[in-house]
Amino acid sequence: MELFGVASDLISYDKKYEAIIQNLLGRTLVVNDMDTAVLVAKKFKYAFRIVTKDGDIVNSSGQMTGGSVIKKTTSILSRSREISELEKVVIELKKKLENTENELYEYKKSVESALSEFEEVTIKLQQVNIELATEAQKMKEIDNNIERYQKKISLLKGEKEKLEEGLLEFKKNIDEISDLIKKAEDENNEMQRVVDEFSEKNKEQQETMNDLNSDIVDLRISVSSFDESAVSIDEMIEMIDEEINNCIKNAENRMLEREKLLEENKSLEEKIIELEDAVNNVDKISKDAEEKVLELKNQREGKNAELNEIESGIENEFKTLEILRDQNTKLDIRKSKLESDIETIQNKMWEDYETTVNTAQNYAEVTNTTAKEVDNLKNEIRNLGPINVSAIDEFKALKDRYDFLNTQKTDLEESEKSLNKIIDDMIDLMKIQFAEQFDLINKNFTEVFTELFGGGYANLRIADEANILESGIEIDAQPPGKKLQSMMLLSGGERALTAIALLFAILKLNPSPFCILDEIEAALDDVNVYRYADYLKKFSEKTQFLVITHRKGTQEVANTIYGVTMQEHGIS
Repeated sequence: MELFGVASDLISYDKKYEAIIQNLLGRTLVVNDMDTAVLVAKKFKYAFRIVTKDGDIVNSSGQMTGGSVIKKTTSILSRSREISELEKVVIELKKKLENTENELYEYKKSVESALSEFEEVTIKLQQVNIELATEAQKMKEIDNNIERYQKKISLLKGEKEKLEEGLLEFKKNIDEISDLIKKAEDENNEMQRVVDEFSEKNKEQQETMNDLNSDIVDLRISVSSFDESAVSIDEMIEMIDEEINNCIKNAENRMLEREKLLEENKSLEEKIIELEDAVNNVDKISKDAEEKVLELKNQREGKNAELNEIESGIENEFKTLEILRDQNTKLDIRKSKLESDIETIQNKMWEDYETTVNTAQNYAEVTNTTAKEVDNLKNEIRNLGPINVSAIDEFKALKDRYDFLNTQKTDLEESEKSLNKIIDDMIDLMKIQFAEQFDLINKNFTEVFTELFGGGYANLRIADEANILESGIEIDAQPPGKKLQSMMLLSGGERALTAIALLFAILKLNPSPFCILDEIEAALDDVNVYRYADYLKKFSEKTQFLVITHRKGTQEVANTIYGVTMQEHGIS
């Protein structure tokens, strides 16, 4: 005889299911064969359910099962094996389908990349065409400018010729006038001599002499005016010559630019030819990819048809399996009902008479005395009072709730530890980042302070180094000509300018695209307002400022000024 042991001791399970396993398998023995099962059942008076390794069962009622049930179970297992094999086939086919879909996806991706490259090439081609049109327009403008300058040069040359002709006439007139002046001077000398001779004799001719003198003065004035006109004409001719030379130089520069643009135009045309070749290659690649996609689609449709056939066969097998399972379930339910009835009867015999079926068969018929003893015993049992049958269930429910709450408590404690660790890590990281950014702001603050004050020194420091995240910040400032002191000991204007320096230091660390300043320089004097305005103008290269101000120095550096009036009280 070979005995294996209790079924609950022969399997492995989680300890939390121990009560369930003991309830189901605690009274089931596993033995080698049917003979051993019969001997064990007789020895323990059929107090246990006994199962052989071949699947035969000896119930506590003495009933034996096996044979046809085992064969049916074997048939069901074979069906399960077939189903598992079919499921493997389905998995393989699904893998093949996934591979095919992946290949299709890759081809689609390559087609999309080729199309995107084609679009990029098209966009580049459009940009080249735009650039070509722009350069052609520039060349046209250059040609127009050259033509205009040539016309202007011809006009200036005509004016120069006219001025030269006029200059010759002026010079001719000047020569004639000079001859007249000489003649007039000779006549004047002769007349002066005659006047000198006859001045005393003929006083009446004194008036004629005065007239002649005035005429001579007028002639001299005319000659001097002619000289000035000649000088101005010379200057105008020099200016015209200079302008002609400038126009010629501009025309030469335009011609050079035109030749350069022609060379760029040739290079752009070559680039356009290269891009058109690339576009043709992309079209060819796109057509090949489309043909490959169509071929893959056809292959996928064939695979899908095969997969549908296999799935329909699997569905038929599953339907057959479901029918067999239903039949098996009905037989199991019927068997369980019969076993439950038999077990109920056996339990009732044990509870009422503390005997088994086999033992009861050996007893003789119950006598009247025995019946009276049984009734007395039943009365004594009734007198014991009701039994709390639900105590075990209540204990199980309370134990389950205790285990659940204990698990929740453990999870909460672990979560608390994890959160505390995350918070500590974040605080450490915040300290490092704060220290780094604080050093950068301090460096910017020193530079901005020196630039706004025209010298001096300023510094930021943390009041409590051990607790930098909650510590206050001290500002030490030393304007030019003063000693280093706390910001609170400075004058109002100095404090305002220090605060402005700190504001710009923070903006310099992380420039904002747009910033609004509302009368921050109101407390500054005129000199510091101009310093602030100059720095604001320089800083506006990175940030666009909207400034609200009444100060003239700030308004002078603004690109655009908007006036605001108060038409109603309290409303701007």
